[in-house]
Amino acid sequence: MGKKILLIWVLTLGFSCSPDSANEQLPEIEKIFNVNLTPSVTEVTVDIPFEVKVQSNEDIYDITRIFENGSQSITAAMPGTSLDEQNLNLHFQFGYLGNEEVKLEFTSISGKRTTKTLNFNVTRGNAVKVIGFRINSFYNMNGNWDEEYAEDDPNRMADIIFSLNKLKNIHFSKATVDMRLWYLSPIYPNQQQLEWDLSQKELYISDRSTIEFGIGDDDGNGVGQDLARSSQELIIRLNDYRDTKPTEINLRNEEYGYNVSFQLEWL
Repeated sequence: MGKKILLIWVLTLGFSCSPDSANEQLPEIEKIFNVNLTPSVTEVTVDIPFEVKVQSNEDIYDITRIFENGSQSITAAMPGTSLDEQNLNLHFQFGYLGNEEVKLEFTSISGKRTTKTLNFNVTRGNAVKVIGFRINSFYNMNGNWDEEYAEDDPNRMADIIFSLNKLKNIHFSKATVDMRLWYLSPIYPNQQQLEWDLSQKELYISDRSTIEFGIGDDDGNGVGQDLARSSQELIIRLNDYRDTKPTEINLRNEEYGYNVSFQLEWL
C-alpha cells in the first residue's frame, strides 16, 4: 500500500513539472484606456472662456461631446492616427448661472472607448444682469404694418417681437466665439406691450462683452419686418460702460427712427 501511494505522488509531481507546462504563457491582460481631464480654472463664471487639458495613456483618435439632442466631434485625419496635441486642449464657455454638465466620449487609436463627465457650477463673477427692455419709439409706430387691415383697425399695428444675442463658443475644439441667440421674446400682437421686466429671466452677460439685439414685426411662419429698418447691427458694447455702470442705456437713431432702452444691474 505504501508503494502505491509513493508511485501516485511521483507521477503527480512529474506531470506538474513537465516541460510543456513550464513553457505555457499566461494571456496578456488588456490595458485599460484611461483619460484624465484638468480644467484651467477652479471657478467658472458666466461667459468667461476656459480650457480643459486632456491626458491619456493611449493616443486618442476621436473626442465627442454629447448633448441631450446631438453631439460635436473632433476626429483624427485618418484611421489609425491620433489627434494633434493642440486638439487635446478643449474649450468651454457657459452663458447661464448654475450647474453645467459636460459629457465627453473618447476613442483611442486601437478602438477602445471611455466616457467622462465634468460638472461645473457657473457663478456670476462680474457679469451684468439685463433686468428690463423698453421700445420708446420706432418708424411708423401706431401705423399700418399689415396692409390687409384698414387704417382704423387695431390689427394693422406691428406684432412686436425682440431678440437678444451674445457671444458664445461655437465648438469645444476651438476658442472661436460668434453671436448666437440668447433670448427670444414671445410675440405681442398689435403693440400690446412695449416695455418688459426681464429680471426673472436670468440674463447675465460678461461686463466686457457685447449685446446685439433686434426688434421686429412678426407676420407669422418665420416672416417679419425689421422695425429698426437698419442693416447695421444694433449693439451695446458693455466694456464702454464699465467705469460709469449706468442702470439704463438708451440707443436711438433718428435716421432709422428707433429709440430703445435697456435696464441693467451692475456689481
